[in-house]
Amino acid sequence: MISGRRLLVGARAPLYELATGRRPWTEYRRRRELQWRSPESLDALALERLQRLLRHAAAHVPYSRDAFRRAGVEAADVRSLDDLTRLPITRKADLRPGFPDAVTADNLPASRRFRTETSGSTGLPFEFYTDRADIDARLGSFMLFWEWAGTPAWESVTHVVVSLRPAATVDGHSTWVERARQLFLGQRMLRVSGLEASPVELAARLRELPRGTDYLLWGLPSSIARLGARLLASEAVLQRPPRVIVASGESLVPTDLETMARAFGCPIVNHYSAYEVLHLAQSCPENPALLHVDPTRAIARVVRDDGRDAAPGEAGRLVLTDLGNWVMPFVNYDIGDRARRGGRCPCGRGFPTLEMVEGRLGETIRTPGGGAISPTVLGWFLIHVCHALPDLWEFQAVQTAPDAVTLLVVPTSRFTADTARRLETELAKFLGAGMRVAVETVGRIPSEPSGKRLIIRSTASV
Repeated sequence: MISGRRLLVGARAPLYELATGRRPWTEYRRRRELQWRSPESLDALALERLQRLLRHAAAHVPYSRDAFRRAGVEAADVRSLDDLTRLPITRKADLRPGFPDAVTADNLPASRRFRTETSGSTGLPFEFYTDRADIDARLGSFMLFWEWAGTPAWESVTHVVVSLRPAATVDGHSTWVERARQLFLGQRMLRVSGLEASPVELAARLRELPRGTDYLLWGLPSSIARLGARLLASEAVLQRPPRVIVASGESLVPTDLETMARAFGCPIVNHYSAYEVLHLAQSCPENPALLHVDPTRAIARVVRDDGRDAAPGEAGRLVLTDLGNWVMPFVNYDIGDRARRGGRCPCGRGFPTLEMVEGRLGETIRTPGGGAISPTVLGWFLIHVCHALPDLWEFQAVQTAPDAVTLLVVPTSRFTADTARRLETELAKFLGAGMRVAVETVGRIPSEPSGKRLIIRSTASV
């Protein structure tokens, strides 16, 4: 039986699309059908979009044109998805010096550009443009993935976001996306601070919801696990468990998964979303060990160190080609994560798979107060609180003692002694009483012998 609420939302959707010219519901329904297509059919659709993107990039993006020329490849030479191996791999460090003019299409209006920046969780902060024309496709993926999570858009489920924002600023934070979702879908957003919230505070916030309201927890797995650990150690009792936890923004490691399962007693979904390509993949509803990639949005390759594609089950670098960003094309873009290539999922969906994503892994900063700061949290703080993006090419935090951290910085030309003092003051305050912070400029930050690049490294017994 179709619920009344689903009928109501279904009636609102075409009116919304007619009134705004936007097509998120159309994109959602398209993906809902495409997920059951064969991999061969989906590859053909992706190839057609890829070829158009490459022709556009070669004609209108100076960086892409020069990169193709250096590789001795023209857009017309790409006749299959396998031919992506012939194109050079691009990294943040390659794109950042030329931003915006050299990496932005010269034939598209400025109104299509949406300027944004990464969280800095890879240690390489990065400013770039997304394409406003791709918003509906992103929302279509988002809506399909929430349906996979058991919280489809037509059901009234409050999204409790475990935010990186301090408690003092959490309630004042709202976006037009959140307001639109509440207006058209009836979905309410409730934020709690993953940095500071206690189980008692979470329980109190949940009591604000109307009786019988379902909710989900959504946020960094390390933040939700931290809240779960506090819940297990306290006497606080939640009136009801969340319907599901959607873990996103950093790697879902086994220890966090176990803590969340014990504390909240609900299903846990792994949602892969990067700033450059939002809402790209999510764990399969039937086989949670596999993540399905939306192939209408991007082509995801797992690449060995020699540049060749990894075999199913083999780990390598995650390299993405965003099929929807024509403003600043990301072609063969090394996003800074490592993943393991998956095989065909027995669920019947034709979407390609990843077995796991190992991005944003690293040690944590252990504070004297008992806290743990992950690479994602550190990057978010430096970029979005300290606004240090223009001053840093790269960074790495080294915990040299239980009460001491050295922040290694590869500086830009804007970096000054005042910048260093400001970062030392702000980071020491963020890490809490008893922690000493020093900022040291360096020429480069090397990778570990394993090839991984740690964002947080410890040389102390903490």
